Amino acid sequence: MTTTPRLVPALVLLAVGGLLAACGSPADPASDASASPSASATRPTATITRSDLVSSTTTACELGHGETIPVEARGSGTVTALAAVGSTVGQGGVLYAVDTRPVIRLAGALPAWRDLGPSSTDGADVQQLEQALVDLGYTTGLGLTVDQDWTSATTTAVKRWQKALGETQTGTVTLGDVVFTPQDVRVAEHLVELGAPVEPGKEVLGVGGTQMLVSCALRTSQAALAPVGATAHLTLPDGTTTDGTVSAVELVTTDDQQQLDVSVTATGDAVAALLEGAPVQVVLDQVVATDVLVVPVTALVALTTGGHGVEKVLDDGSTRYVQVTTGAFAGTDVELTGGDVAEGDEVVVTP
Repeated sequence: MTTTPRLVPALVLLAVGGLLAACGSPADPASDASASPSASATRPTATITRSDLVSSTTTACELGHGETIPVEARGSGTVTALAAVGSTVGQGGVLYAVDTRPVIRLAGALPAWRDLGPSSTDGADVQQLEQALVDLGYTTGLGLTVDQDWTSATTTAVKRWQKALGETQTGTVTLGDVVFTPQDVRVAEHLVELGAPVEPGKEVLGVGGTQMLVSCALRTSQAALAPVGATAHLTLPDGTTTDGTVSAVELVTTDDQQQLDVSVTATGDAVAALLEGAPVQVVLDQVVATDVLVVPVTALVALTTGGHGVEKVLDDGSTRYVQVTTGAFAGTDVELTGGDVAEGDEVVVTP
């Protein structure tokens, strides 16, 4: 990880030493303009601007699908099928099978936690199941209302679904028959092999999101660089650039050290064709000062009276030193304030 150097006043004195040697010791800032060292016509200048001062940090990241979570078995038996690694399992898709009985992925935020059937009390899990049955097309003509109440229409819809799966039409859903997830999932890895015995709590698959993400590791002290919603600038392996948005930040512990795992979602489909693990350079910006006067650091000089100044170009082309106060530094720019500098002023800079 590389961070754009942030100069501090002590370093500025070293940086401007060459400039002082070239143009001589500056005059007292209160001196008359006639005491200026020279005209500016043959020396480079910069314009004082008013803007936000932004510090940029570049970090090496890689492409992936973000966090992987395990899917655990809820019953006992032998694994007889596994969805392929890299495949997407959508609404009604089979994640795996135990003793040839399929475990189905359905949409829902609440995890499955009980058997569901005509004797079930009202609950959000009933509503999730009913919505899935509607989405899958098994409620046509039944007059089913999607709510938390299990009705005879719910039982009939479940039987239709079970018939389509080739399962016994019990009209009930046993714990372990379905896995609810908020979105479609991508199978990232097999945690068991075909033929392996499983019991409740055994991890069977590792699954994650279907969207390609750029994953970065930052120090905890860099949290201000990557708030959720912040813009990131990406450089892809072929040198092309695109923007992205910080979509998630998680505090994790790796080798007994805490760090931030930052996920960046690329704009458009710029990363869709890239391979898992492809390197991506990410630039994150942090505003360190808002609506301030900004000049290049090379405009600063060390005054003989102490402190810092700039060599201001006057209307007639001559110059004089003006004392300023430095503020935040970011990259090659510095914030300054002073009674005799303003936006639009020209100042001499070191080549």
